[in-house]
Amino acid sequence: MIAKAKAVKGSKAGARYKELEEKDSLFLFQNDMIGENWKERYEELRATADLYTGSRLEKPFIENVISPSKEVGSFITEEGLRELAQNYADKMGYSDNKWYAIAHRNTDDIHIHMIVCRVNMRGVCSIENYKIGERSGQVATKIAKEKGWRTAQEISSEKKKNIEQSLLSCIRESDDWEKVKRKMMERDYHLELSYKSDGSLNGARIIPISELGHNGSESEIEKISKKGYKLSEINRKLKILDLDKHLKLNRLNVETNEERTIRMRR
Repeated sequence: MIAKAKAVKGSKAGARYKELEEKDSLFLFQNDMIGENWKERYEELRATADLYTGSRLEKPFIENVISPSKEVGSFITEEGLRELAQNYADKMGYSDNKWYAIAHRNTDDIHIHMIVCRVNMRGVCSIENYKIGERSGQVATKIAKEKGWRTAQEISSEKKKNIEQSLLSCIRESDDWEKVKRKMMERDYHLELSYKSDGSLNGARIIPISELGHNGSESEIEKISKKGYKLSEINRKLKILDLDKHLKLNRLNVETNEERTIRMRR
């Protein structure tokens, strides 16, 4: 299970996105609210935020994305999603604030969008923004352990292992980076290379295609978290220059074999 959270300004576009029909959206629950559609819910949260009695609050809402692991999402029920949202909200300390949750079921990655107003009905900002993302991750880990689901750390570890195996396999089968990119794409990974100002290789980042939205746009989870992994995050022993040397050796072997074949034909 993975959960992300961050403070946001909030917008009508964001509220509308959560309840789009093409996302196969499912309204789950709203806490201490009466709104009946995305517009009414947004206006209710905005009106509550305006009750703030402090000097300034630039980001009065907390945007949360809660994603159970795929093996759980494949069979989790509407009631299960609702219970998950309420459990997460309770553990995050949202119970005294207005919030609502919507599930998106249009992909295998079933997930919950939750928007919370940090301002309570007394005009007090009762939800601290400091380390909100870290707290969200801790709550997700606690819930996952309670339910016997894989934690974010376990999911990430498995994902990194699969990426490393795919990358090394593609390196062995290629003699330049363009071929590596194509082969990685065939395995549903996007490879991004970075370069220094002098044009030399500096690093790489690998992003699972499933974590990118349609037409290359980022999914909501990826807008909140950083895209993919750098080589050092996958395995500290992975070095871009070592991989580049391997490709050059492969290219040299291909050229040598081609020359040998030509000589034999003569």
